[in-house]
Amino acid sequence: MSSRKNPAANWMLYCILDGEMVKQEKLVNTARFLFKSGSGAVQLRCKNAPSYKVLRAAKKIRALAKKYGKTLLINDRPDVALASGADGVHRGAADMTVKAMRRLLGPSSVVGETVHSLTRARAASGKKIDYVGAGPVFATPFKRGLRPKGINFVRQVKKLVSVPVFAIGGIKLRNARNVLRSGADGVCVTRAAKDAKEIIKLIS
Repeated sequence: MSSRKNPAANWMLYCILDGEMVKQEKLVNTARFLFKSGSGAVQLRCKNAPSYKVLRAAKKIRALAKKYGKTLLINDRPDVALASGADGVHRGAADMTVKAMRRLLGPSSVVGETVHSLTRARAASGKKIDYVGAGPVFATPFKRGLRPKGINFVRQVKKLVSVPVFAIGGIKLRNARNVLRSGADGVCVTRAAKDAKEIIKLIS
C-alpha cells in the first residue's frame, strides 16, 4: 500500500447495507442512521438490483458520507462506485484486480476484500489493498457454504497482513467485545447494524 493515509485505520465499526435486507426506499435513511450512530464506513451491497437503482441510492448515500465525514464503499460494482463518487469498492474473488480498480477509480480509492482462509489472507498480503475482512467468525446466513472460522482465525489473519483487519460473520452486540480482544481492528456487521449505537458504545 502507498504512503497515503488509509481511512480504514479509523474505523471500529463497518456496516454492510444489504439491499436484500433493507427495502430500496429505506436504504438512504438507513445509511443516515448508521453514519450518525458511529459507523466509520458503510458498504452498499445490492447484488441483484439493476445498476441504475443502485446508482440512485449510492449518489444520495455518498452525499451523506461526505456530510458526516465517513466512507462509502460499493460491493462488487466499480462502475457504480465511479459514477456515484463513492470512496471505493469491496471486491470479490471473481472481480477485476485491485490494480485495475485503482486505475478506474483513482489511486486514492479504497479497496478491500474478505478472506475466508489463510491461503487467501497470504495472497491478500501481497496486494495493495486497504483492509481485509476476516471470517465468517461465527455462523451467518450470508455464508451458508462456509463453516465458522472462530476468533482464532482473526488472530491468524492479523499476523499475515499489514492492513486493518475487520472481523465479519455473525458479529453481534453480545460477542463484539470478545472479537475485538482477538486483535481485530474493528468489526463488520450486517444484521446487527440495527444495534450500531450500542456496539459503538461497547467497543469504544
